[in-house]
Amino acid sequence: MYPIMLELTGKKIVIIGGGQIALRKTKRILNANGKVTLVAPEFLDAFYELENVMLITATYTAEQIKEAHLIFACTDSKAVNHQIVNDASEHQWVNDCSQKENSDFYNMSTIEQEEHMIALSSYGKDPESTKNLRKALMHILEKK
Repeated sequence: MYPIMLELTGKKIVIIGGGQIALRKTKRILNANGKVTLVAPEFLDAFYELENVMLITATYTAEQIKEAHLIFACTDSKAVNHQIVNDASEHQWVNDCSQKENSDFYNMSTIEQEEHMIALSSYGKDPESTKNLRKALMHILEKK
């Protein structure tokens, strides 16, 4: 994997799913000035409190990702997530939240400070250890 930071301003980002994982990804993308469209049969109530998102209440179809730059497959169905990966064009970047092996990219755990960002990854092998390391580093940085 190649670590990278992306400028998301003006980019079309589609998230398929309306649960906790989709919500967490949506919030981080909005913080980075991304434009988010979400597609799901149902959404958690918290989605309706967000600004600058488009909610499409529907089941997934390939047409919904046609114009996307980044795609997040965040459904609770591995079959649907796999279909999203298969429907994406070669120029689109897809994150299958249920199977990292199907993904072109995945998110790293981050610690953000005023002028710095520290990104951590276990290459998708052990997210829990990455979470614990993040907490330990945050504790050290708070003491300084």
